[in-house]
Amino acid sequence: MIPKDNEEKPFSQVIVHSFFVVPFLIVVFCLLLFTAVRLLTSEQHSVYDFLDDIKTGGLTKRWQGAFELSRVLANPGLVPKEERFSSDLINAFEHAQYDDGRVRQYLALAMGRTRNPVFVKPLVDGLKNEKDENAAALIYALGMLGQKETAAALDPYLDHPQPRIRSIAAVALGNLTDPATIPALRKVLNDPEPNVRWGAAVSLARMGNADGKDVLLKMMDRGYLSRFPEVDAGEQNSLVLTAVEAAGGLKDSDLDNRLDELAQSDSNMTVRSAALRIRHGT
Repeated sequence: MIPKDNEEKPFSQVIVHSFFVVPFLIVVFCLLLFTAVRLLTSEQHSVYDFLDDIKTGGLTKRWQGAFELSRVLANPGLVPKEERFSSDLINAFEHAQYDDGRVRQYLALAMGRTRNPVFVKPLVDGLKNEKDENAAALIYALGMLGQKETAAALDPYLDHPQPRIRSIAAVALGNLTDPATIPALRKVLNDPEPNVRWGAAVSLARMGNADGKDVLLKMMDRGYLSRFPEVDAGEQNSLVLTAVEAAGGLKDSDLDNRLDELAQSDSNMTVRSAALRIRHGT
């Protein structure tokens, strides 16, 4: 009698092993290998390596290096403190003036993410003659830096012909939390572009000013937001949450009543939780 261990496997078992188990193991091995290589290469790349890519690489390598640099600097613990880094980053930014727009944009974003005021001057100087497609990134970066002295450079962009730039300028000015910007932000509460009105209302609220109350009430009204087909469900939730956070610090009865309604009946649990936390500290 043939030993049981040597019996032929059923055909179905062979098929399962050949077409499912083996390929699965191969895929797992490849994923592990890819992950290991990715980790090794990412560890070997310092911020100075990315800056070298920006300075000496081809077009694709330059903008990808700028992107990776901005991504790394999103982690405050990875932002270098030495003067060499800030000097090299400023130099790369200035030399990218006539480069592919993505290089300049990601470098501006990298500067903003450092929260280092040493980058205020190059960004303000660069903004004076910046192309419109890059200006939004520089304005956004200055907002992240949050230095009040940049208000004078940002104020004019509230009158820019492009709604996107006006909107980013309104948000950036709010990040400065400078009461001197309140009159300019009040004016754009009547801007024809909704995004500009929303940004101005939130910025004013962050400074304790309730002049944008009516706009905030609309931002917390899903019926109103549904009038904008370009605003999908995720963006709608983000807008409501932003308005909820802004309204919470104003202590206005109308806004508080709206927050109570959201806490009880909004369709999104995250929104309900945020409204409840702000109203009742839970």
